[in-house]
Amino acid sequence: MEVVGADGTKGGWIAVRLTDGRYEEARFFPEFDALLRAFPTATAITVDIPIGLPVRGRRQADLEAKSVLESLRNSVFFVPPRPALEAPTFEEAVRIARSLGSSMSLQIYGLRHKIFEVDGLASDRRIVEVHPEVSFWALNKSSALKHKKKSWNGLMMRLELLRKAGVELPAMVDGTGDAPADDIIDAAAAAWSALRVARGQGGSLPDSPDTDPNGRPVAIWY
Repeated sequence: MEVVGADGTKGGWIAVRLTDGRYEEARFFPEFDALLRAFPTATAITVDIPIGLPVRGRRQADLEAKSVLESLRNSVFFVPPRPALEAPTFEEAVRIARSLGSSMSLQIYGLRHKIFEVDGLASDRRIVEVHPEVSFWALNKSSALKHKKKSWNGLMMRLELLRKAGVELPAMVDGTGDAPADDIIDAAAAAWSALRVARGQGGSLPDSPDTDPNGRPVAIWY
C-alpha cells in the first residue's frame, strides 16, 4: 500500500511516500498538482492545509485541535471564511473575517495561495486534511508534546515517535534540496496519518465532522 504525506514549504511542497508503512522517498514539488500526478497509485494523500472553508464563524476542527495540543495550541490557526481569504489585502481580510464571526491571522492570510491551490484540486478524494502536531499527539498516545518542533528536544522526540511507528527517516534525504528539517518531519507525520486513513484506522477532529458545500468532511485527520 502506497500513501503520501505533504507539507507546505518555501516555494512549494514536500512529499514523503510510504510503502506498506515504511519510508520510501521524500521529494519537493513546486506545485500541488504536480505532486498529485507523481503518485497516481497512492491510496491516500494527506496534506497540512485547511480543506473545507467555513461560510462564517470558526471550524470545530480547529477548536478541537487547539484543545488537544495544550501548550502547542498556537500551532493551529483558525481558518477564516472563504470571503475573507479572497480579500485582496490583509486589512480587508481582517474586516471581512470579523464581520463573519471569525478572525484572520497574518500567518493564515499568507497561506491563502496554498489553501486555494489545494482547494481547487479537492475533488480528488484521496486528499485528506491533517495537522502534523495532531498526528504527533496521536503517535504519543493522545498526549500533547511538550517541546516545540524547532527545538532540539522537539526534533528528537518527533523522530523517535516516527521510528517507533515504523517510519524511519534516513540520515540523508535526497530530493528535497535545502528544505527545513521540520517540514520533512511534518510530511512524514502526515504520511503516517495517511496510512491510518488508507487502512480505515484514522480518527478525526471532530469525531463526527460536518460537511462543506461539496459534501466533503471538514475535519483534521490523524
